[in-house]
Amino acid sequence: MIARLLLALCLVVPLSSALALERLTFITEEYPPYNYRHGERLEGIAIDVLEALFEVTETPLDRNAVHYYPWARGYDLALSEPGTVLFSTTRTEQREALFQWVGPIARDSVTLLARRDSEIRLDTLDDLATHDYRIAVIREDIGAQRLTENGVSDNLLRPAISNLSALKMLEHGRVDLWAYSQNVAFWLMEQHGIDTRQFEPVYTLSESDLYFAINRDTDPALVDTMQAALDTLDRQGQLARLTGSGVTFTTEEYPPFNYLDDQRQVEGQATRMLQRALDDTGHSAAFRLMPWARAITEARLRDNHCAYSTSRTAEREDQFRWVGPLVSNRWAAFVTIDSPLMAEDLDELAGLTIGSFREDAVGQHVEAHGIPVTVASQERDNVQRLAAGLIDVWVTGELPAQVLAAEANIELRKLFDFHAADLYLACHPSVSETFLADLQRALDDQRRSGVSARIEAEVLETLGVAP
Repeated sequence: MIARLLLALCLVVPLSSALALERLTFITEEYPPYNYRHGERLEGIAIDVLEALFEVTETPLDRNAVHYYPWARGYDLALSEPGTVLFSTTRTEQREALFQWVGPIARDSVTLLARRDSEIRLDTLDDLATHDYRIAVIREDIGAQRLTENGVSDNLLRPAISNLSALKMLEHGRVDLWAYSQNVAFWLMEQHGIDTRQFEPVYTLSESDLYFAINRDTDPALVDTMQAALDTLDRQGQLARLTGSGVTFTTEEYPPFNYLDDQRQVEGQATRMLQRALDDTGHSAAFRLMPWARAITEARLRDNHCAYSTSRTAEREDQFRWVGPLVSNRWAAFVTIDSPLMAEDLDELAGLTIGSFREDAVGQHVEAHGIPVTVASQERDNVQRLAAGLIDVWVTGELPAQVLAAEANIELRKLFDFHAADLYLACHPSVSETFLADLQRALDDQRRSGVSARIEAEVLETLGVAP
């Protein structure tokens, strides 16, 4: 106990090289939203926590030092190689003596997932053998281990080489169930364009905490250093911010409502309104900017996460708790100034190449009208695609179109507008009702007092855009 306290105290001054975490080897896998690869960059909750640990302990490493392996290989290395750290790892009774542990990082629910149209219902795990259900698993994954611990026959298990492979097995009916983290499974569906409404959890195998699992023959002083650093992050409130146990507002680059300013800070009309509401109510939240598809997915899947500025559609209504409206967004169709195209409504766009971006309500509205849409990863790409002739028409909000076109020095011509939508803060159901109610009252006060209008005028003036 005394040794641990001394280590914790050491964290306020530079650590000796003997305790530097660069002596450890860090291994992770594809397990979003905790750890995953986005392009060539490792991302996720656990990756962010690890980098914070490096900073606290003055370890000269970053996420680029982390090795990315399939789970079974990483698990075997963590068992056999001293100094190896595997994450994110569920801490179970079966695994307890196999590793040293640092954490917890986050809490995870492992379930049996089924296709909704299969109408599978499970009261106990004995029902698996009764119906001879085929279950996709990943070797050494917690889902497979939980089934084995509960006496489920190996004859029912169908090993997959990766979580995406297991998802495809379930999607195409090659298995009846998939034993896996519910959060990770639904994240993968979102990222690969698979409708999450087609699937449902039918049995909970476990709810457990995720940790850094460290080879049991590793120097205990390094393990203690790592745990003390994590405890420091927890005391400072940084761990809650990184893991989402505090409230996080995610948004995208969609000026003038939300964007990064020259100092790389999240700015914009909706951002200022939310920041003012937080100040007025005494609440706090972390603001993050990312591609929209990821922002709204995090709000849909992660506790205490919200996304803004979000169009409130019938499809999204039951997925979130809503606060707002923040701003109003009039949707319109645009072409370049020299385009010969003419149109007065959506029906006249049939046969043309229409541009939007992933998970955007404007593009989804146009598609629901029966007109195919080609999507970019972010809205800013569309003005360049329009200028390059890769799309014929760009459907978006009027103010975002003005800002992005001016930024790119490209002149646009509006064909027509076709809808007006209020934009909201869309929150995961886990976000406190009191927190949301307080924000709603503060936003209502802003509108009544004229603060909202002043914020809009200030932001548009800053961006050089006429209201």
